[in-house]
Amino acid sequence: MKGCRKNNVRRIVLGGLLTMVVLVLAFAGRTVLFKNNLPAALTQGVPLAPPDAGRLQPLPGFASGAAFSMSLTPSQAAAQTSAKTAIRAEAAVKNGAAVSKVPAKPTLPAQTKQKTVYLTFDDGPSKITPKVLEILRRQGVKATFFVLGEQAEQRPELISAIWEQGHAIGNHTYNHNYRDLYSSFTEFWSQIKQTEEIVRNITGVRPQLVRAPGGTFGHFDKTYFRLLAQAGYSVMDWTADSGDSRRKGVPAADILRESVADLTASRVILLLHDGGGHEQSAKALPEIIKRYKAAGYTFGVLDGEVQPVQFRVSASAAGTGHAQPSKAWIAANILPNRELFTPGKALALEVGPLEAKLLPGEYTISGGQYKVPLRAAVERLGGKVSWEVSSRSGRVVWNGRTILADAANQQLTITDGDGRQQIRSADVQLIGSSLWVSLRGLLDAAGHPPLTAAVTAEERRVKTL
Repeated sequence: MKGCRKNNVRRIVLGGLLTMVVLVLAFAGRTVLFKNNLPAALTQGVPLAPPDAGRLQPLPGFASGAAFSMSLTPSQAAAQTSAKTAIRAEAAVKNGAAVSKVPAKPTLPAQTKQKTVYLTFDDGPSKITPKVLEILRRQGVKATFFVLGEQAEQRPELISAIWEQGHAIGNHTYNHNYRDLYSSFTEFWSQIKQTEEIVRNITGVRPQLVRAPGGTFGHFDKTYFRLLAQAGYSVMDWTADSGDSRRKGVPAADILRESVADLTASRVILLLHDGGGHEQSAKALPEIIKRYKAAGYTFGVLDGEVQPVQFRVSASAAGTGHAQPSKAWIAANILPNRELFTPGKALALEVGPLEAKLLPGEYTISGGQYKVPLRAAVERLGGKVSWEVSSRSGRVVWNGRTILADAANQQLTITDGDGRQQIRSADVQLIGSSLWVSLRGLLDAAGHPPLTAAVTAEERRVKTL
């Protein structure tokens, strides 16, 4: 019996041992299975590794172009990222730094800076301009046209078309004659003002942008830049030259190549021409637009708010020794001109039963006196104005009187209905192709002396008999 009991005990002990061995082996097997699973997420909420986390970056000292990489599986990459995070956290704790439990935001790639191209066309309008306008319309693109006064006079309908289609208009002087324009600043100024009045009479707006024929390099000295800036103009050269005016008949392929030579600059001001003989420029235009669009450019129009691009003053231009305008000339022409581009109140003229308004920029205030363009003021109040070529004076027929405004002699000659004549001293200035006069002197001469002058929040108002 004792032997049987001993055998039973042995069997129980051996059975227990066998069971323990089986359990140990089973748990060991489960551990092996877990080795290939992804590691558990860290409680810190570490962000997932980016797709290229498994590719090592070149170490310091290696050439940037050297091939040095090691491919890792996603699980290895995640484990590596977690290990690095744990090491950094441990180091930070040792150094007394606080470890944030909020995952750091991933570093995003810097946004690509917006690229803008300004298409500019010089020397028009001409018979080429309608084709250019049609291409721009079809492409949904706006541009800037630097127009010549003599061409605008001949084709006012094209100036209107440019303006009505939403393009910008700049001033390219009157006749593009280098010898005249760069002989003295006062000659350049005269052509700028002449063209300005032509454009204003067509569009109602004065162009504030100025582009020098041939560009400013080699032509402008510091006086040109300084006085034009003081007068409120923005002088604009270019950053890219299409080459369409380097010689006669430049092929469209050459114009295209030069126009898109650099498509990496953040801002491009491209010089093109729509004057006579530039058919190839119009031919190249659609592909030029296509290339800039493909390169991610937007198309802008220039205005007085765009930072101007200006060439430096060359040694030859600096040494020409242009005569400086007198202080009196600058005071009479340059300083009041800035007010033409300064926002302000309209000037209402209430003359008898008639009323007219001059918008800001269509009048100036100097020495407490209003000064107005003769033609605009008289014609809006029912009078007529003509130009006397022989005396370079303005002839006004208004309110039964004839008034001769003489800038050379600074006087008004008044002839009433019965032929009596009187001469009065007056402030008469020829600015560009326009005569400007003192408003009070003009109204007195016409038999409408001012009664009251008032300024409100909305307007300025002068009331006469």
